[in-house]
Amino acid sequence: MQSLKDKLVQAGVVSADYRPGEKAEQRAARLNREQAEKRNQIEQIVKAARIATPLGEHTFFFTTRSKKMRRLVIEEPVRRGLERGDFAVVEFPNQPDFPWAVVPRAAAEKILKIDQVAVRFFVRSETEQYGVAPEPKK
Repeated sequence: MQSLKDKLVQAGVVSADYRPGEKAEQRAARLNREQAEKRNQIEQIVKAARIATPLGEHTFFFTTRSKKMRRLVIEEPVRRGLERGDFAVVEFPNQPDFPWAVVPRAAAEKILKIDQVAVRFFVRSETEQYGVAPEPKK
């Protein structure tokens, strides 16, 4: 049997994160805390796992959250790794100069569990690609 909240969410009347009795300011503060926590988790994963990408002769394009095209100028092994799914391009929070990084598959999988949209390019399998196909709806 579904609860009233489940029925309201299913009907689209309230969002899944709605909590009765919570004021708008409290909800905004809670959501901001949750977003900051996600950013910090992603930042720690990226700092621990990012791959140094020295300048190379290959240009690799990807899209940002705002649907702008960006490019990385990388070496051949990194480009091949990105195309095969060994590496992924992810957002690197709190980095104003260059807010993207190349990370290995394992780190990309962890980041996907935290925030799918933070993964800007990742070939997970032949049928599942992030940053290439339309992104999942929130």
